Amino acid sequence: MASVQPAPGMPSNVPALPPNLSQAQVQDVYQKFQRMKAQNVPENDPEYIKAYRFLTAVQQQQNFRKLQAQKQAQLQAQQQQQAQQQAQQPSQQQAQQLMQPQPTQQQPPPQVNGNASHVTANGATNGQQDVAAAAANGSSTPNQTSVANSAQIAGAQAQAQAQRAAAQTTSSFTPEQLNLLRTQIFAFKTLSKNQPLHPKVQAQLFPSLKQQAAPPTDGTAAGEKVADGAAEPKGSVSKEVVRSKAFFDAYQSPYDLLTKPISFSDHSQRIKRQKIPAILPLGIDSDQVREEQERLLYNRIQARKAELAALPVNIAAWDTSKSTDPTADDSLKIKALIEYKKLCLLQKQRDFRREIQQELFHYDNLAMTANRSMHRRMKKQSLREARITEKLEKQQRDARENKEKARQSTHLQSIVAHAQDIKNNALSQRSRIQKLGRMMVTHHQHMEREEQKRIERTAKQRLQALKANDEETYLKLLGQAKDSRISHLLKQTDGFLKQLAASVREQQRSAAEKWGEDKYAEDEDEDEDVSDDDEGHGKVDYYAVAHRIKEEVSIQPSILVGGTLKEYQLKGLQWMISLFNNNLNGILADEMGLGKTIQTISLITYLIEKKRQSGPFLVVVPLSTLTNWNLEFEKWAPSVKRIVYKGPPNSRKQQQMQIRSGNFQVLLTTYEYIIKDRPILSKIKWVHMIVDEGHRMKNAQSKLSSTITQYYTTRYRLILTGTPLQNNLPELWALLNFVLPTIFKSVKSFDEWFNTPFANTGGQDKMELTEEEQLLVIRRLHKVLRPFLLRRLKKDVEKDLPDKQERVIKCRFSALQTKLYMQLMTHNRLTVADGKGGKTSMRGLSNMLMQLRKLCNHPYVFEPVEDQMNPSKGTNDSIWRTAGKFELLDRILPKFQATGHRVLMFFQMTQIMNIMEDFLRFRGIQYLRLDGATKAEDRAELLRLYNEPNSPYFCFLLSTRAGGLGLNLQTADTVIIYDSDWNPHQDLQAQDRAHRIGQKNEVRILRLISSNSVEEKILERAQFKLDMDGKVIQAGKFDNKSTNEEREAFLKTLLEAAEAADQVGDQEEMDDDDLNELMARSEDELTLFKKMDKERDENDQYGPGRPLARLMEESELPDIYVAEDNPVQEEVEEYAGRGARVKTQVKYDDGLTEEQWLAAVDDSDDSIGEAAKRKQARIDKRRTNKAKRERVAAGVASSPEPERESSEEPQPKKKGRPSKGAGQKRKGEDIEEETPPAKRKRGRQPNKPAVDVLGSAERSALQKALRTITESIKALEVPDSEPEEPSDDDSDDEPPTRLIIGPFLELPSKKLYADYYQFIAEPIAMDVIEKRISSHQYTSLKDLQSDIALLAKNAKTYNEDGSMIYNDAVVIEVGQALLCVVD
Repeated sequence: MASVQPAPGMPSNVPALPPNLSQAQVQDVYQKFQRMKAQNVPENDPEYIKAYRFLTAVQQQQNFRKLQAQKQAQLQAQQQQQAQQQAQQPSQQQAQQLMQPQPTQQQPPPQVNGNASHVTANGATNGQQDVAAAAANGSSTPNQTSVANSAQIAGAQAQAQAQRAAAQTTSSFTPEQLNLLRTQIFAFKTLSKNQPLHPKVQAQLFPSLKQQAAPPTDGTAAGEKVADGAAEPKGSVSKEVVRSKAFFDAYQSPYDLLTKPISFSDHSQRIKRQKIPAILPLGIDSDQVREEQERLLYNRIQARKAELAALPVNIAAWDTSKSTDPTADDSLKIKALIEYKKLCLLQKQRDFRREIQQELFHYDNLAMTANRSMHRRMKKQSLREARITEKLEKQQRDARENKEKARQSTHLQSIVAHAQDIKNNALSQRSRIQKLGRMMVTHHQHMEREEQKRIERTAKQRLQALKANDEETYLKLLGQAKDSRISHLLKQTDGFLKQLAASVREQQRSAAEKWGEDKYAEDEDEDEDVSDDDEGHGKVDYYAVAHRIKEEVSIQPSILVGGTLKEYQLKGLQWMISLFNNNLNGILADEMGLGKTIQTISLITYLIEKKRQSGPFLVVVPLSTLTNWNLEFEKWAPSVKRIVYKGPPNSRKQQQMQIRSGNFQVLLTTYEYIIKDRPILSKIKWVHMIVDEGHRMKNAQSKLSSTITQYYTTRYRLILTGTPLQNNLPELWALLNFVLPTIFKSVKSFDEWFNTPFANTGGQDKMELTEEEQLLVIRRLHKVLRPFLLRRLKKDVEKDLPDKQERVIKCRFSALQTKLYMQLMTHNRLTVADGKGGKTSMRGLSNMLMQLRKLCNHPYVFEPVEDQMNPSKGTNDSIWRTAGKFELLDRILPKFQATGHRVLMFFQMTQIMNIMEDFLRFRGIQYLRLDGATKAEDRAELLRLYNEPNSPYFCFLLSTRAGGLGLNLQTADTVIIYDSDWNPHQDLQAQDRAHRIGQKNEVRILRLISSNSVEEKILERAQFKLDMDGKVIQAGKFDNKSTNEEREAFLKTLLEAAEAADQVGDQEEMDDDDLNELMARSEDELTLFKKMDKERDENDQYGPGRPLARLMEESELPDIYVAEDNPVQEEVEEYAGRGARVKTQVKYDDGLTEEQWLAAVDDSDDSIGEAAKRKQARIDKRRTNKAKRERVAAGVASSPEPERESSEEPQPKKKGRPSKGAGQKRKGEDIEEETPPAKRKRGRQPNKPAVDVLGSAERSALQKALRTITESIKALEVPDSEPEEPSDDDSDDEPPTRLIIGPFLELPSKKLYADYYQFIAEPIAMDVIEKRISSHQYTSLKDLQSDIALLAKNAKTYNEDGSMIYNDAVVIEVGQALLCVVD
């Protein structure tokens, strides 16, 4: 087709112009190209390239037309000249010569019907160019090529005939020529419409094609055939044409000398670029380098493949660092095999890539690409075609709509018919369905009942088997039930037990190797082999592994002369000897009163006599029980040489000389001296260490525990405790970790095993365990603890020990207590007299929970209340009428005294003990008192006085903390707990002072609590802890709630519920008959008690029928307590004049705990008063910090405090009148005062900015923000990891905390910490930061933030990761970031 082929002579990369191209289209493309250039469109944009090529083609077409015109002019001139020279030759010969091929042309003219075309020069040139262009165009498809060739041949024939007719100068055509011309015109129009030619037309145009078998397959083959046909010689005529063509084709166009432009796509190929000779040497041949790299890579692959093929088949590895069993690890072999198989795929990958490249080459050629514009011509759209298309579209749309309507109609009819069928079928099936449904419901209900019965029956059987400790039956039933929760728990516990058994063997082996027991190691290896064999058949007996060596102990040692051991005590001795034989340590956790001291002494004497272990033995006991231990040693083992290591430094130095000489067997000492005299005591290699009251070791990070663990060398360890589980499982783990650190290593795994077996369910829902699961966990815990912990209860082993009965007696409030309690609950303060006839609020009442407990005990604890109620300070009836508990004691103590019972009374507060002493003296009752302030020597004397056969002392007043440990007071048979402890085990320890071995009477325990008060909540909390200890598992852990949250919720509901104060008046009261039944131990006592009540009612001046009741009523109260009004505002303390005295608050005790008091007594450089002052200073500091935090939380900005050291005491106020101007200074505090210029000091002057870059308002706001941030950082607190024992004033407040800013206030000393200034390039401290704030050196919060970050970074750089200062630095870093964000 002429429209598809490019113009002759044009470059092949220029796209062909469409036919019928108008000037307007060219102008549009040119304007579009100019816009893209103006918009800086990149040159690689497809639209840009397309427009550029189009315009280039138009330009080249114009140039080509000009060149053709020039050539035509030259040819005409040459023809005229040739015509003049050859005028004599006939025209036929001239025509034949012109038809011969020219030497400068590439292809001969086509043949028509096997004969050469006779045309003029112009006709021959044009025909040849057309045929050559047709032969060169090989990008069209085969069909298009054949059609194009037909069109070209027809066009060539038409032109030849026209030119031949012109040459012959004739104006007429023959009929054959006219017919052929019409056929060619018709074919041209048909091809222009892109329509195929009819076979008849083709036969008329190409009669020679009838003899050919098939058309050529591509455009190139067609061109070659045409060229071959034209090149065939036709006798002598062709030779003459050759000679004649050289005459006018010798011309060479000057444009051929110019470099032809190339397209962008051709420029990407190196072979088509212009070659410019370079002056530099030749570069590196990249193809050769690539081939060399491929060759090297191929050689490496072949070498690696050969290396892998040469590897042995049995290659394996055994990592001894992970496992001691020779287990083969074939992972290396598998990796080598995989690598070998990968390398074997090389040839296959090459073949695959070659196939893909061949396919890509086939589909990437010009005939297969998606660039259809090179092969497509623009079709001319006519109006007729548009109308036909629109008509066809309308017909199709109408047909589609009719078809859709018919389909919908048919569908609706089928739906209506189907609905009718369904309706008919439903009526017939409904009855059958209802009948079947009733039958199925009945069947499923029956099956569900049967299955529920079976599940309940199986669960009961499992629970019975578990309670009966029949593990085999339980596992069998569990397998039938398929309970995943319990199965998971069993699997977890079995794994933990197996791990512990391996740890026990390792502990025994290491101990045997350390102490040189080769025989034991050999026996253990044999036993381990046996155990390994057993593991193949069944589970390992955990207890048998621990207590492998058994020794029967039937008689007590001969040197144990104090008495005869009981049967359970011999069993305890046998258990401890078994631990000794198996190189293990343990915890003797018998209940209080079962003789742990005697069993321990029997262990020491047995080791001395039977095992030939002469010591030394270290016995660490509390100071309160040291005297009792010494007395027991004197009674039971007088022949054992012992040293009681205590006393002042001089006496201890003398004992240290005896210790160094080794002339002793047992050393008795206290916790404090273990820490204080560690350099002396830790040098001795102790055979056995025994720690009494071992629950002191519950904190693994405590100083006592860490000191013993790090510095003391002991072969065996034994802990004595009556309460092994006081709060939670980690505390129990701490005890086990202390005695067996190699077995119980990780508290995390130990705690998770019991507390989080089902924690992976997600969410915060309460996950309570069933009774079976709780019992299963408890059994498993017992199995873990059984080899290392021995605990017996009195009810189990001491059958002849009298029972103890605990009774809770609820006491009513007096009217005074009721009013004060309501004030505290409602307004958080007490109203007292101000001494001027008015009233004011009592000051210094923090920790409302403690104030409520004090009020429940006695209102006289508050000194202003006592001053108001009893101004004379004398002891009278008001001491027992103002408190419900005292009134109750006034009724029951005479009854106990009359029946010969003796009483132990335990208190939490020494203030109440002081008031109780006044009451007992008022009633003439003889008593003794022991609390934290009692010296160790006086303790023994008090015990002796009370335990004498005919002791005149009826009552013994004891503090729960100081008198609840290690005291033998079996001569008393009545215990009165005046107020309960938060820790119920403290109360149990106090009860067991009387209920212990040697008690012959029934022990009656009376616990006094006030009705509808905070004490009931405390009792509930204590009971919860006791339940946890009874189950040996903390069930509260399974509901994902922490203790702090529970405590905060408890305090919130207790202190914020003011409505509870309305119930104070509706308190329960036990009458005398109920009390007598609780107190009486026999009928005779009951009769006596009733008789005493009757006498008291007759002779007492208070009670029913008397003017005044026994408890003080509201009518007896002063007006200050009767008036129901709002609490008065707290008055601001004004400065007292000269000579005025500041009233101080009186405290009934020193506020020290037993341990703090003992430490103060033992320290020669300290005193009780100084220790009490330090304790009170810490309490005041905590209160101040707490109030400051509350103000910050409430949004109240506190004014910056004056800078001073953290250890400084605040300066006392000066007496006398204030100085002049003191009151005026507050008026102008917001106005900057003009200060006189200071004199220039010697030395380096501080660098102060000459001009402040900030305005006055901005500087004021910035300074305020800077000081707020620094004060907040100073107030940062963290929980204290080693807190001191809380006092009565703050033990029930929030958890103990400590300020972390102390080490950061000043820079370290250069003498003590010289290396600090070598490591730290920019030292900084809080005092430096405060100086910069004062000197206005900070211009933004970012400057302060960077300095505080530098402060934290220095601390983290110098200190080790995990240390206390390192962690504090992290807290400061996080705190300053948050504070700066907030500001």
